[in-house]
Amino acid sequence: MSDADTENTNENIVLECLLESPPEKVWRALTVPELAAGWLGEPGDGGGEPAYEILDTEPCSRVRYTWRDEETDAPDTLVTFEISPAPDGNTWFRLTHSHCAMPRLAANSNGAPTARAA
Repeated sequence: MSDADTENTNENIVLECLLESPPEKVWRALTVPELAAGWLGEPGDGGGEPAYEILDTEPCSRVRYTWRDEETDAPDTLVTFEISPAPDGNTWFRLTHSHCAMPRLAANSNGAPTARAA
């Protein structure tokens, strides 16, 4: 890593830096569970590590996780990783940790709710 910038705006934490790895490698590290665990810890292992789960992805561009600390009553937060190609085969990396996470959608929420007569 090099040249990191961190800012705290509207209760968001933003970290930007240049990674000396190609975007494809960084993408795999963020989205392959075994590799992500190396960066983020095992999700919800009960050993003081935070619990996290992928909410959605934009291939080779953005991945969003819901993040929670199972040892506190704090609400879930949203962590967004954004990557883009940089010169010399490197990757521009941006992490945004937002105080408010997106609400989880039900697995069957792909349409308007309907009700049937009893």
